[in-house]
Formats: sequence, structure tokens, C-alpha cells
Amino acid sequence: MATQDEYADEPQVLAAAQRGDKTAQSQIFTRYRERVARQLLRMVGDPMAVDDLLQEVFIAAFTALPRFRGDAQLATWLYAIATNRTRNWWDSQRRRRRREDIAANAPPAEVSTPEADLESQQQRARFYTALGRLPDKLREAFVARVLEGMNLIEASAALEVPISTVSYRTRRAEQLLCATLGIPWRDS
Repeated sequence: MATQDEYADEPQVLAAAQRGDKTAQSQIFTRYRERVARQLLRMVGDPMAVDDLLQEVFIAAFTALPRFRGDAQLATWLYAIATNRTRNWWDSQRRRRRREDIAANAPPAEVSTPEADLESQQQRARFYTALGRLPDKLREAFVARVLEGMNLIEASAALEVPISTVSYRTRRAEQLLCATLGIPWRDS
């Protein structure tokens, strides 16, 4: 994670990128690529989809960059774009699965776990499977708060919902995940 000093030139880089400066846009991409990729992986759970989604996020960001007013931090704005692209991906995946199920005239297939021998990989697969089954809005709040470590204010800005909504959705996601994974849940 970068320190404040590493991004001291952010206003200048941002202004240049907004004017279409390719070098400045490249700097923004380099600075935020890993962070956005981690977010995407946590939200979709599919490493194969991350590169395509990452490209979509930055294409959308650079297209909209001239209109970026700076009301939020650049990282928060990119998080919101990534969240929207992820929503679109989830929708397309659901539509694809429905088409495949209709074509096969079969009930929806269960998501299989990886054939890895390591227990940690199996647990991770179970977790991401359970996370993937959550309603989108609950999943988004959980990923922002728990996996990305955003505070309520940051998550509220990124997801464009009130703080109380983020809090409720995160707690509800935790309840559902614990129930699915057979973990006792305590409301603390």
C-alpha cells in the first residue's frame, strides 16, 4: 500500500490525466492496478475474469476522467467503477448460466470446488462459493468492509448508499455466510 508521500504528486498527475496525457494515465493505472485487481478478485472469485474486468474498469475510468470532480478520493472513485463493472459481470454470468441450463434442459449446476488437496484452498473455495451466492448488494457491502477493509464512510461513498445501509448489509452478509459455512455467528 502506498504512503501519502508516494502520492504527493497525485493532484498534478490527475489533472494531466484529465487532459488526456497518456503518461499520467499510465501512472494512475500503475498506482491503482493491483488494488483494483485485488478488489475484483475478491468480488468475483474468478482469477480468469480479473484481467478483463480490470481493463473495463480503467477504460471506463479514463473515459469518465475529464468529468471527475474530486468529490471523492481517486481510489474510492475507482472502487465504485469496479463495483459497477462487477455488478454487470454478475448479471452476465447469471444470464449465461440460465441460457446454458435452458439449452441443457437441466437444473442449474452446482458450483464445484477445486480439486486441490490443500485444506486452505478448499476452505477458500467454499467461502467464495458462499460469497457468490449472496445477493449482490450484501456481497458488495461485505467485500468493501471485510475484505477490502474500508471503514463505513469509505464504503458508503464507494457503494453510493447510506452508512446505515452498508452496516446492515455487511451484518446480514456475515449472518448468511456463517449459516452457509456452518460457523456460529454472534452479533457483537
